[in-house]
Amino acid sequence: MPRLRRLLALTLLLAPVQRTLAAPSVEEKAAQLIMIAADSADVAAARGAARAGLGGVQLQWGSYSLEDTRALTASLQEAAAASAEGTPLFISVDYEGGSVYVPTTLGLLELPTNMTLGAAADENDTATLFYLAGKELRRAGINMALGPVLDVNTNPKNPIIGIRSLGSDPLEAARLGSAIINGLKAAGIVAVAKHFPGHGAARQDTHKTMPQIDISTSELAVTHLVPFRAAIRQGVPAVMTVHILFPALDGRNPATLSSAVLTGLLKGDMGFGGLVMTDSLDMRAITSRTTIAKAAAAALKAGADVLLIGKGDFRAAVKEISAQVRNGRISAARLDDAYSRVLAAKRAAGLMDGQEKPSPFDKAYLEITGELSRRALTAARGAGLLPLDKAKRTAVIIFAPPRFADNSIHLYRELLDKGYDASQYLFGIGPSDGERAKALAAAAAAEQLVIGSFQWAGAQNAAQRATIKALLASGKPAVLLSLMNPYDISGYPEAACVLALYGMTAPSMAAAGEALTGALTPSGHLPVALP
Repeated sequence: MPRLRRLLALTLLLAPVQRTLAAPSVEEKAAQLIMIAADSADVAAARGAARAGLGGVQLQWGSYSLEDTRALTASLQEAAAASAEGTPLFISVDYEGGSVYVPTTLGLLELPTNMTLGAAADENDTATLFYLAGKELRRAGINMALGPVLDVNTNPKNPIIGIRSLGSDPLEAARLGSAIINGLKAAGIVAVAKHFPGHGAARQDTHKTMPQIDISTSELAVTHLVPFRAAIRQGVPAVMTVHILFPALDGRNPATLSSAVLTGLLKGDMGFGGLVMTDSLDMRAITSRTTIAKAAAAALKAGADVLLIGKGDFRAAVKEISAQVRNGRISAARLDDAYSRVLAAKRAAGLMDGQEKPSPFDKAYLEITGELSRRALTAARGAGLLPLDKAKRTAVIIFAPPRFADNSIHLYRELLDKGYDASQYLFGIGPSDGERAKALAAAAAAEQLVIGSFQWAGAQNAAQRATIKALLASGKPAVLLSLMNPYDISGYPEAACVLALYGMTAPSMAAAGEALTGALTPSGHLPVALP
């Protein structure tokens, strides 16, 4: 019996080794390169793909508790373990701050926007924050963060980057971006710097169309590539591409599908040896020109290693890549190179060793988030009205999407706690005629105003802007709060006092409340140049 037990133990010990000795097929290698996007409606399909050897899953935002997310990631990894190779999944999420976040998603704590970090300009606290954020991700079973955003936002009318950017100064973006990478790496998270070679000068949204950026290679080098060079020096594990055409680099193909950009510039000239990941190939910039499966094959051929296909067909992409490898359109060496990079990155991230279970750390996370939000708060124009006069009736009139209502309470609470006679009014970002009338009536009944302007990117809602201008024209002392993208400040030259928050998070709203009551003197700086 002892001999039988020893033989059984030896068999179990050798089983995983024997499993990996068999050379994977072309299809198995191709499957490991692909990452799909999944939300609660796609869980069953995602598990099926994981059992078929899928390389990774990007979790989409949704109303999950932390326990729900942990259970979901565990079930996905269990399915991956049952695949032929048993290779763990990359499980990623857009945990970057900015316009892609909502206050509560996947049960994770709320992350400050990148522009908040740019305004605070503290690389030590930024690194600490992202170490804690990385621990939060690991606690949820997530091992890859699709960030930091390293786009230098040189175009104030950029419709999709805005507060997702650290600012318009390439050296500051490089400094703070490196701090984010350091924090995530220390927590065992695979950081993915994006969007190479830079989305900051775009005038269009790649989710809707394929932009073209007509700038010279020298301008790219001195501005947009600076943070990426710093990230590479910092040892960033992965870089995400952008679906934008740069004629100075490649006159025919967007960066994601360009060998000149991915193999020539990024891997060659810049010496990047990690993973090259595509932005989602189900965006209109790509699908308006080709299929997702063919785009995945083209990106692999150009030099991409991880192919994010969004809600695309996983099996169709595997089939297309395998066919092109077999007919010689994609070399077997290119497939093997990408496959080996993926496995090496998974080993380096400790995925092959199992998941750790970090202890809770919410208090430390919230403390540093609050400190950075207070430090970021910027008196963009005139602070003479601060603090507000406690003897005057105050109307707080906020324009924002309904899901931010809970966060707005933190400002209001600061006023009430300090004894102010204040009333708060919440309206959507596109107020109706009736809401405009209510806002003006609230202002008429007050003696001083706090007005919250909400702008995602380059274009603000016309009805919101007209209503805010009418409020400012009332003649009442008014503090204008730029709640999100600070480019809205230029639209209100008549505002005598303006505070920039860079994100309507609970800590940033609390910091604004402290400034309004005199408990805090704003010390942040504008991380972008306003028109």
